[in-house]
Amino acid sequence: MKRAERLLDLLALLLNTRRPVPFSEIREAFPEDYGDCSEEAALRKFERDKADLTDLGIPLEYQAGDELSDEGYLIRRERYALPAVKLAPEELAMFFLAGVAALHLEASPFHDDLLLALNKISWAAGSREDAGRDFALPRSLGRVPQEGNPRLQEHLGALRRAIVARKSVTLSYHGFWRDEVSQRRVDPYGLVLRRGAWHLVAYCHTRRDIRVFLLERIRGLSVNPLKPKTPDFEFPEGLKLSERVAREPWEIRSHPPVRARIRFEPPVAEAAVAEFGHRACQVEQDGESRILELEVTSLDGLVPTVLWYRGRATPLSPPELCERVQAAWRRIGEEHA
Repeated sequence: MKRAERLLDLLALLLNTRRPVPFSEIREAFPEDYGDCSEEAALRKFERDKADLTDLGIPLEYQAGDELSDEGYLIRRERYALPAVKLAPEELAMFFLAGVAALHLEASPFHDDLLLALNKISWAAGSREDAGRDFALPRSLGRVPQEGNPRLQEHLGALRRAIVARKSVTLSYHGFWRDEVSQRRVDPYGLVLRRGAWHLVAYCHTRRDIRVFLLERIRGLSVNPLKPKTPDFEFPEGLKLSERVAREPWEIRSHPPVRARIRFEPPVAEAAVAEFGHRACQVEQDGESRILELEVTSLDGLVPTVLWYRGRATPLSPPELCERVQAAWRRIGEEHA
């Protein structure tokens, strides 16, 4: 029996039973594949097939037996199939539009997967009775050429495979603050795209903490080649990748949180309040001016934001922020003198 056919039959066997299936029964069900060799050789062959199914995302697991239950292999149906998501035609159209826009992202590692998903959505939408005469999605999308940084494309592809296989990665990383390249062994948890830049969220064995790495600063990487079918780590329960990546430069985690107070003068005062929104811990009114208090983990990252308001924003505290903004204004004055 061909390998693909054997994997499909093995999947069908385990899905069509409610109890764990011992290897002895699996061997009897596939006499041409697992029955014409020694038990040790058959088990090795089955382990390779099991690893292939796991790589495809099939939740195949082994259950140890006890007095009340049998031992064997099984696929839990609640983990194998996700419940159907019902979207209104308008919601489906917006979802499709967002996906098409994502296809044009530079070096997206999920391009092929997204293209396949969008084509499935378009074909399913065409058969809906509630879509209406004016509702239509393209019946087929072609591959969008991926242009841009070849090194970024290579790194994104390698990291995507490492994340799926849960394999550790060694990075050559150019740090921003120390301006030097260092070697980091990390457990990659996921990739996040924020404001056009790709970030890697990973556990850093050097820092012994979860850190965020900007892909543009990765000079080279290598995935652990040992035991490629065996995961090196588990994804932390409850971890939300998007919450780990700073939305603003002053949210980059370069030091413990400090409170910064900035006075905004009219006519930008109200606009600044709206711009910072919920990130402002406190807003005080001082005549037509507004004083915002922020929790900051990168004072250096806050400096460009203050400068952007062109003299309409004045830092009040901490002293380190005031000094850095004054130094930045002096440098600007010297460069344009």
